[in-house]
Amino acid sequence: MTSPPHSGLHAAERRFTRSVLLGLFLMGLVALGGPLVSYRSDVDEMRHQFRSRVAREGRVYAQSLGLHLQLLKSELTRVALGVGPELRREHSLEDVQDLTGPNTGLFRQGIVLMDATGKARWSEPPDLLTQGSQLNRAWFQHLLVKQSPTVDAISPGASTFVVAVPIVRERQTLGVLAGLLDASADLPGARPTREHLTLLVLNRAGDLFVPDSPPDWALTKGFAAKVETLLSERGQEMETGRGEVFAWATPVPGTELRLVLAADETASMESIRDRLLTQLLVIVTLQVGTLLLVGLYGRRVYRLFLEVERRAAEKETLAALGSAASLIAHEVKNSLNGLKVATGMLSPLEEQALAVRTLRGQIDRLAHLATSLLHFGKPPRVQRIPMDLPALVREVLEGLSVLPEAEEVQLDARLPEALSLDGDPLLLATALDNLVRNAMEAAVAAKDLGQVQNPEVRVSVRREDAQAVVDVEDNAGGPPAGFEQRLFEPFVTTKPKGVGLGLSMTRRAVEQQHGQLTFTRIPGGSRFSVRLPLDVPETSA
Repeated sequence: MTSPPHSGLHAAERRFTRSVLLGLFLMGLVALGGPLVSYRSDVDEMRHQFRSRVAREGRVYAQSLGLHLQLLKSELTRVALGVGPELRREHSLEDVQDLTGPNTGLFRQGIVLMDATGKARWSEPPDLLTQGSQLNRAWFQHLLVKQSPTVDAISPGASTFVVAVPIVRERQTLGVLAGLLDASADLPGARPTREHLTLLVLNRAGDLFVPDSPPDWALTKGFAAKVETLLSERGQEMETGRGEVFAWATPVPGTELRLVLAADETASMESIRDRLLTQLLVIVTLQVGTLLLVGLYGRRVYRLFLEVERRAAEKETLAALGSAASLIAHEVKNSLNGLKVATGMLSPLEEQALAVRTLRGQIDRLAHLATSLLHFGKPPRVQRIPMDLPALVREVLEGLSVLPEAEEVQLDARLPEALSLDGDPLLLATALDNLVRNAMEAAVAAKDLGQVQNPEVRVSVRREDAQAVVDVEDNAGGPPAGFEQRLFEPFVTTKPKGVGLGLSMTRRAVEQQHGQLTFTRIPGGSRFSVRLPLDVPETSA
């Protein structure tokens, strides 16, 4: 019979495979989802810490700048107290020289004393602000009205600071003492120490004092209005044309100045992001490796399950066959006993010798086969005796010469004169009979299908190291591709009317004698090799 269908098994295998793949996919999503969520939360936390640090540094810069400007106003106020009502220079010359020293002075750009009309009365160094009156300047008007110190740009758009204090006597402003500063050199914090950090100092009108070369985005129209928005919100992202920066603004204490600290968030967090991505990559690699190992282990377990299931099904089949074969073999043995008695009554004359010998040999083999069927599924007892292997092969070939296929097949036997070993002759003869018979039937079938013109079967016996080897070859083309692994399975055959027990029983018979049966695909056909040990330990008998 033909091999049973495996569509149900294949369908179950496909369902199991899909279930395993789906489970692994879901496990992968869960495994990857955790690091991704963690990465996102870590990035948000780092961004919050980064912006908090920018705000903290901005407050430190503003307080430092406010303290410095407060010191400057205090020094000018002290000097202004020594200026008389006539605003003469000699009253404060020594203090002025201390304030304008080239190395230690607070106002290295100079100090100028102006009257209430904004004209310079004297300055250190000389000829400072002598080009005209400062009366119309916003900072000068503020002094006259508020009669309080001020800090502002000397003129709109200038990068020179002016720190001015009024000289008030009896609630009347007599003059103004002003100190000039180079914002980019004389102010603390004018040069931030960190890369990707920009410090801006400006007044209400938007005049930038720091730095001396401000970025392009800080020179755009409406930047002063953006700074006022930053003061209310304290911080937000700003577009620079080359990306976004995080800007934080705060007023400078004691002045009307604004300090803006802008940091490139992307560049600052790049190392953090790279570190987190590296950690994520390591986690993902470990998890993917774990999933692969789980998949390989699951595949191995599944294959082991299929193998166990196949063996269990094979045992059930063999057990069922044993029950049926016992009944059949019992009846066959009864018939064979009658045939054996009948052949014993024949006269072994010269012309009948071959036929009688052939009948007796076939009856013995059928009787042995029937006995094997009776004990199918149970290890039979091997009767090991000395035998001549080439003589046994000749006897098998002679017995097969009466088959109908023998007339169409060219049988080539290469046998040595003698090669002795210990074994079970009937068990081995049955195995060799199956192999040669299969080869002859396959060669004839190949001829009928037009695959070969001259069917051939070659049988050879040789000695290889400590083994006796019997090769049975044919030119029938071999079994279908991929069928080699199932050749020796019970009830698996490619013959339309085959049972599928020949090769299975042949391999069992060879293995019971400590031998080995192998299949090799050769050009144009097949080769079955029976390997039997020449020396068998006494304990194995």
